[in-house]
Amino acid sequence: MITIIAAIANNHVLGKNNQLIWHLPADLKRFKLTTTGHTVIMGRKTFESLGN
Repeated sequence: MITIIAAIANNHVLGKNNQLIWHLPADLKRFKLTTTGHTVIMGRKTFESLGN
């Protein structure tokens, strides 16, 4: 099974200046809970933004 997770604004924007367009701690927590223990495919800049 493949699951896609994306945060997209009403105007179809994914991000701006290599940043998310909003910061919602509950949303980030849900992403972590959903993806922990699974393979995640992402771009280089997203990977680098996660830190260690």
